[in-house]
Amino acid sequence: MINLEEEIKARIINKLVRWKKWGASHTENIIKGLPSHLKGEKITKQVLKQLIRDEWIIPAIKTGEIHYSLNPRKADKILGFYKEHCKNQRL
Repeated sequence: MINLEEEIKARIINKLVRWKKWGASHTENIIKGLPSHLKGEKITKQVLKQLIRDEWIIPAIKTGEIHYSLNPRKADKILGFYKEHCKNQRL
């Protein structure tokens, strides 16, 4: 059983990997695809901050909003997590 933090992390990574948002390619819709009960929750913000601290995602301020992309330097760890937690699961 996956805990809530891991589920949120998996959903964010899954979205960015599927959309191929690496390096200079970024999106602002990172939270939009989460279930409504997770949007705006404290735990969701904590997971997002942890992904930034771990340098898995890179924030960039564009058009007044924060956009996110995957860090290509952490591709091995990110893709390992993706294969383990996201690839064969419905998120």
